[in-house]
Amino acid sequence: MRHGALTSDGLLPVEGPTLLAEAARSGVEVVDVFVRKGVSIPGVQPDAIYELPAAVFKSIQNTEHSQGVIATVRPREFTLGDVASCSPALLMILGRLQDPGNVGTILRASESFGATGCVALRGTVSFHNSKVIRSSAGSVFRLPHISMELGEAMRALRSRGIAVVGTAPTGTTAIGEWDWDKSTAVLIGNEGSGLNSEELAYCDALLRIPHKATVESLNSAIAAAVILYEASKQRQ
Repeated sequence: MRHGALTSDGLLPVEGPTLLAEAARSGVEVVDVFVRKGVSIPGVQPDAIYELPAAVFKSIQNTEHSQGVIATVRPREFTLGDVASCSPALLMILGRLQDPGNVGTILRASESFGATGCVALRGTVSFHNSKVIRSSAGSVFRLPHISMELGEAMRALRSRGIAVVGTAPTGTTAIGEWDWDKSTAVLIGNEGSGLNSEELAYCDALLRIPHKATVESLNSAIAAAVILYEASKQRQ
């Protein structure tokens, strides 16, 4: 069982009863459940349940303090249509984000504030990373998401009339001044270097989050959540 990637059968390992319950609640097929001996069997209906001795279970667990439940689920395969066809669209584009906790948190915030999908550009940590799965708190099972090359993604957005906005402290437009009622894709840059010149060239506008000048910039996941909240507030 490989954590952080799909198995050769296209299955995704998830660890812990909470994530397993989220997968089942989301309508994701639960294929196998592995339970450490002595742990209560979760109330799901997988194809098979295996009770393992503690030493064997430890060899497959991914977290240091496992709760004794691991499952394999068959995640949905989303398409560009799933991500970009809603109108007005509100997409999060992840530009080479490396911290899986940030990616998972952005997925969770995106679902919370009504984003219609998420696109990971090349260089971004995999949506199947185990920490991404945990940080998303189940949103990865429900929010449409795909991985694409930068140029391919931008052409697809342009063809659908979706504006692309970047985020940077030097942006000339505050997030509250942008018209969030129109279809928009928000490009979030790498944690350390921000947006590169190629990514900036695709942006129709560069937005900033007003904050105290003593703070140079915000964490990417926090910035995404603030922007998503503003978009949600305007759309309501």
